[in-house]
Amino acid sequence: MIEPDDVDTGVEAGYDACQAETRLAARNFWLGIRLLPPDRRRALAAVYCFCRRSDDAVDGDGSGVDRARRLAAVRADLERTLAGEPPDPRWTALADATARFTIPAGLYRDLLDGVARDLDPGPFPSWEALRAYCHGVAGVVGLMGLRIFGGLGREAERAAEEIGYALQLTNILRDLREDAQRARWYLPIEESARFGVTREAVAAGQAEPGFDALVAVFAERARGFYAAGPRLYARLPRSTRPCPAALVGVYRGVLERIAARPQAVLAGRVGLAPARKLARGLAAAAASMWA
Repeated sequence: MIEPDDVDTGVEAGYDACQAETRLAARNFWLGIRLLPPDRRRALAAVYCFCRRSDDAVDGDGSGVDRARRLAAVRADLERTLAGEPPDPRWTALADATARFTIPAGLYRDLLDGVARDLDPGPFPSWEALRAYCHGVAGVVGLMGLRIFGGLGREAERAAEEIGYALQLTNILRDLREDAQRARWYLPIEESARFGVTREAVAAGQAEPGFDALVAVFAERARGFYAAGPRLYARLPRSTRPCPAALVGVYRGVLERIAARPQAVLAGRVGLAPARKLARGLAAAAASMWA
């Protein structure tokens, strides 16, 4: 068991490094995270850096063996950290955040198991299979964040998981062509086949006749999960509600842009202009106070 007072004096340097990395690498995420009280903001940055490190291990260049080796190194560093021997200041910050906000160690291990699925990126036969993947790479992240936001109870957990699914589904649509070009296909095969959409055509930037309809089905599924937002905010302290609400506001804005013009994802990365992103994030944050 890691106790906050036992962590290395490098914890402040670790938190500073995590916040700097988050600010540079995840602009959408940083918009929301900066709305948290300082102690919670830096803890969420430490968790974000762990999640990013895990993703980068499997998404980076190199052979499958290289990527598996990198992921194994992250897993080993995690276990050292949980045993009270963090290998560098950013891991020290994660140890401190874990102890202060009672984040279950099993969630970190579940995430590593989830991203390991991308070491062998075979297709998902059904929505149920994709949902299980979304739980491992996004639902558990929602549960980590919930501890930092101060939410408790099964209803809060269920809502946090669903928001994680919504964000992941939005990312899948946004990155559809890029993933297809890397031989990754996240749309369930049974649905892709029903609409006559193939990975090869998407990779080539070609919209087959059923493409728009398939994206519409996927977008509606994501909207259903975004609807968990008010249920989540109502179960959080008012001081932490703006962070997840701003994230939902921004990412839902991206989803709606894709839903309005599905074939835009075949041409490039769909996003929001900075002013629009800020407006949506702040509006959603303000509305969360009345949940």
